[in-house]
Amino acid sequence: MSKSSQVAAICDANVLIDYVHADEEIIRELVAYWGTVNVPDRVLFEVKQLPLARAEELGLTVIETPLILPPGAGLSGPDRACLHYVITEGWTCIANDRALRKACIKQGGTVVWGLEMLLLLVSTNRITKNRALDIAVKINADNPEITDKILTDFEEKLSKMHTE
Repeated sequence: MSKSSQVAAICDANVLIDYVHADEEIIRELVAYWGTVNVPDRVLFEVKQLPLARAEELGLTVIETPLILPPGAGLSGPDRACLHYVITEGWTCIANDRALRKACIKQGGTVVWGLEMLLLLVSTNRITKNRALDIAVKINADNPEITDKILTDFEEKLSKMHTE
């Protein structure tokens, strides 16, 4: 995946919560990787641990949630806001929410898992394998959705990576 002039959107409040709890400075690395990382205001509102001023300080671009959102059975308002930007702007969606990911893919969008983003950062030498593993272990400890199997799969992918 080329990072040149790409834009991503953190579409899942849980991904943002995971990053804030584990190592909020990783958000700066996401922004450096993508160039621009947008977060709809309705998504940021769900992340009580990250005030607007701090989100902007970390480099996130907080964007307004559109008034008219695409339909999406089973998707929340914030999810539909992200889907809107995936459809209209072609932004990559960083999310763990399966229904949102499925809707984005169905619309021809690109999606990245929260832990997969750490692998992308390692692959471009933005972070070390040790830092990625440390973050993943913390996320696994705090978020029951990130199971031990997911962590084991992540560790396996990480160990196979060749970095400089």
